[in-house]
Amino acid sequence: MISLNSILTPTQRVKFDYFRDGNLWYSTINGFQFPVPVNTTSGTIYKATDKAENFKYWIKKEYNRLKEQKNKNDGTTLY
Repeated sequence: MISLNSILTPTQRVKFDYFRDGNLWYSTINGFQFPVPVNTTSGTIYKATDKAENFKYWIKKEYNRLKEQKNKNDGTTLY
């Protein structure tokens, strides 16, 4: 699994991929994909491309969800 530090570098960018089931799906240039729920946007403008740091909350949320899911499937702890 890619590290969170490599996803959230100052130069990392995100791009909008698609809308599905109430989520705006973005991906970073290094391939990490994450959702932004539309019901949490409340008038905020989300650009087609932007700095990954501006999406830090959703990136961390998806990263931790995937990490937890992997731990449950493997029965191991990731460090």
